[in-house]
Amino acid sequence: MTAAEGRARRQPLRRALAVLLLAALGPLALDGCVSVGLSRRPLGATEETASLSVAFFERTKDRDAKRALPAPVFSRLVRTPEEGDEVVVARSMSSRWSLEDLPPGRYRLEATKRIDRHGDVVPLSEPLSKKLLLRAGETLDADVVLSKVPVLWIVVAAVTVVALVILAIVVLDSSDVPRPPPPPLKAVAVVADLTADAVATGTASASKRASLAPAVADVFPAPDSVVAARRVAVTFLLTRPLRPGGIAEGAVLALGTSSGEIEGTVAWLAPEQALRFVPSRDFTPGETVTVTLDLSRVEGAGGAPGRGRFSTRFTVPGERGDE
Repeated sequence: MTAAEGRARRQPLRRALAVLLLAALGPLALDGCVSVGLSRRPLGATEETASLSVAFFERTKDRDAKRALPAPVFSRLVRTPEEGDEVVVARSMSSRWSLEDLPPGRYRLEATKRIDRHGDVVPLSEPLSKKLLLRAGETLDADVVLSKVPVLWIVVAAVTVVALVILAIVVLDSSDVPRPPPPPLKAVAVVADLTADAVATGTASASKRASLAPAVADVFPAPDSVVAARRVAVTFLLTRPLRPGGIAEGAVLALGTSSGEIEGTVAWLAPEQALRFVPSRDFTPGETVTVTLDLSRVEGAGGAPGRGRFSTRFTVPGERGDE
């Protein structure tokens, strides 16, 4: 067999190795950072407003399986008009939420913190700030993947794959084989680019003046849930900010079916617009805990107190092995 014939017979194997290299490095480059996938669905030709659907996922495989993050995420939607001030349209700590009847235009989706299994508010590994363009007659779906692969492991894996491929090529015949591409030094998130889209037309209808009295929009732990730890902080997401010193004594009451009244501290998280109750001790295993916020004992930024009470009830694990 001549040298030319040998090289010709090895060409298919070289192509296969090149494909293997791209397949190995591709996911590392795409799955290393927080990513936002955007897609659009029609609402109707006569619709003059837009809708937005947001979902947070831990990893790419969770997004593919439609398994939203089981823990709360603090997020907000900000309207960013070309003229005038930015306006916070909505806040949420749900891992899946949607809004309808939004004025078309430019917005920004933000997320900076989440709640862990103990109820503690912790920062995301990478804050999210994503520009969005909402068009009349469309629903924009935003799927956010939060998981981040450490860059060191990405580089190590990439270098290892490249080294193995180079070694295989050298063993076969390196004379006519082009150099492989260099390994990526940093993972890159693939996101949709909205900057080239034309600005959607449409005007927002005038809204009525909303009450300044604070109310509860969401709570963690969710009602009738089973918590994952013996001591869990309870977080109430409020519809309005509170004034400094706007939380009166006795605003939160926690009662356990075995523990009785549970003391703790209450704090206001201004950036998240959330009121947080941290118990001073562990709950009793297997008991049901009810935490109630008396809204009449909290005052909004304008001095208006809330109305009524809001409660959440959850169950504590019964065995240490359940944690």
